Amino acid sequence: MTDAQKRQIRSMRMDGIGYKAIANSLGLNVDQVHLYCRMNGLAGDGTLVKANYSIWCKQNNRCPVCGEKLRQPKTGRSKKYCSGRCRTRAFRDKCN
Repeated sequence: MTDAQKRQIRSMRMDGIGYKAIANSLGLNVDQVHLYCRMNGLAGDGTLVKANYSIWCKQNNRCPVCGEKLRQPKTGRSKKYCSGRCRTRAFRDKCN
């Protein structure tokens, strides 16, 4: 499974899509998708995953836009986004 496929699984799961639909669209086995979701805290009903996404990001120290793991500095303010691109994207989504 490539990094691009992992990102697609994460984004599709956050949209509430089920394991079988994700596996069919990416050409993967359903068990591979289910295992990846279980190991990354994305398991369960798709609608619940979608509804609890913001809580999941805060608890697991993840970027709210792309879901990447945040690397927090030892001193100063904690990061909310993983990159400037995600920060800009969140700002534009908020304004629209």
